[in-house]
This record gives sequence, structure tokens and C-alpha cells, in this order.
Amino acid sequence: MQRKKLILLGIVVIAGVLLLKKSGLSFWECSMMAFPLVLGHTLWIQSSIGYNIQAGRTTSIFFGWGHHLPIHDPINLLGVQWTKEFQIHEPDGNVIHKDLVKEDGIFPCYHYLCEKEGTYRLASYVPTGYYSIFRDTTGHWHHHVHSIDTLDMSTVDKMLISLKYWEWTKAIFTVGKPTGDALKPLGQRMEIMLDKNPLEYRPGDTVRFTVFWEGQPLTQPGGSFYAEDQGHSPGFDDYVYDAVPLNEDGTGSFEITRPAIWHLKCQWGYPAPKEYEDKCWIFAYVASITFEVDTDAGVKNPSYTI
Repeated sequence: MQRKKLILLGIVVIAGVLLLKKSGLSFWECSMMAFPLVLGHTLWIQSSIGYNIQAGRTTSIFFGWGHHLPIHDPINLLGVQWTKEFQIHEPDGNVIHKDLVKEDGIFPCYHYLCEKEGTYRLASYVPTGYYSIFRDTTGHWHHHVHSIDTLDMSTVDKMLISLKYWEWTKAIFTVGKPTGDALKPLGQRMEIMLDKNPLEYRPGDTVRFTVFWEGQPLTQPGGSFYAEDQGHSPGFDDYVYDAVPLNEDGTGSFEITRPAIWHLKCQWGYPAPKEYEDKCWIFAYVASITFEVDTDAGVKNPSYTI
């Protein structure tokens, strides 16, 4: 089934690229049409008891990995080799650094006692790497996680996409009374900044955000964003807001359709520099943020104490 989906996806993208070429668009423009469709797994951060928490409770911090919430593929199977660490930025300025270590039979997570009141920021990243999809001469599709100069090109019939990628993710949660930390940047090379603490959002509100690149709003063309609410997306990249272009000043906005945990992802890329032309086609960057939207102000009192 997975192979059939990949082949169908490849056929659709390749057909689209051929049509675009006939329309006079450049190879780069065609490649960037394929880029959002075939980019590999996205990383996001989850909190087991939500993101608006009463002081004194313990939450388990774990990771979503894949293409739909709450989790697509268990990160202990696919992601630990790429996701090396994460950080908990506490309201008092203390930062906890934690390695993400796979243990046999144990889903990687970190149990955290929410003692300090205020707004927390959780952060992680995927170090740079290569990712390609190609069809071999026997008609089989493959994922390749090294540069394309490591391939025996005599065995390759069709190269669908080839990226050198970088990825950053963060989450915001509040324990008790919020602080202003939600609006403080972490300094990620590519980072999404919301217009207010997610604790203030309600269904029907508009989320306004800015994508920063190396500390400045992303004004280069080609950026887009995707947003989904947990429970809506049982299928592959089933986003409520799908490939919406960013504004020229690096901003974007979307309406919250319902109370839920929301995941916002932004992608941007450009042609690989000349010195990388034999290794990949595109330099691709992804930043994401996870947060919760409640129906009422304040932190809910849970009906259980586990």
C-alpha cells in the first residue's frame, strides 16, 4: 500500500512537472512545485496532558514524527538517528538540555514536573542531511538519505526530488499564570513567532505569525505554510490550511476553526548552490510550532489526578 501511494505520488508530481515545462516554467519552478509534496517527515513536540497545565502536575514530553497528528511514525523507529536533543526553556530562564536516546521497547519521552509557573518553550531540531526519492531501472521507488553523488546513476531511471534539508521545531505551553516568554525568540535559524501567547487564542480567532530567517523576517520568495488541528488529519498531509503562500514580509495568518492542539509548519527553499549541484537539487528549510487552543480562559481543572 505504501509503495502504491509513493508511485501514485510520483506519477502525479512528474506529470505536473512535465506540464509545467510545456508551459515555459523553469526547472527550478517545477522542482519547487514538487518540493512541498515529497518533503520527508516533519518533527513536532507533544505534551501528554496538553499545553495549558496546572502547577504541580507531571507531563510526558514526546515527539510527533511524520505527516499527521498526533503521531504518524513512532520516532523510536524512524527519527532518533536524526533528532539528537531537545531543550526545555523554563520561565525563570533556566534551560534543561536533554538527549533523545532510544531504548529497546521504550517510546522516547521525558517526564517533567511542572513546578514553576509561567510560559515554557520546548525546542528541538533535525541536523542537516540529504533526502531523495528515485525510481530504479526495475521500476521500484526508493528513499535515499545520502547525497545523490553516492548513487550508482546507472541504476536510476527517474529522480523525483533531491534535497539537503534543515528542520527546527518548538512548542509553547503554560503552567498556571502565563508570562511574556511566548513572544521571545529562541534563536533558531528559522523560527515561527506567534502574535500572542497561544493561551489567549479562542476558536474563531485569527492566528497571525511571522517566519524569521537568521533573526530577520523571511522576505525571500517561495515560503509557504501548513496548519492542522489534532483529530482532523488521519491521512497523509491532511492539512486544514495547505501550502498557503507567505506574505512578502514573511507573515501569514489563519483562522482557528475549533479548539484543539494545532501544528503550524512553514517551508522555504532555493536551488542548491553550484558547489552542491552534484549532491542535491534544493536547499530546503522547515520550521514548525505546536500549541493548544482552549474554549475558556485559564487552565482547565482536570477530572483526574494521574
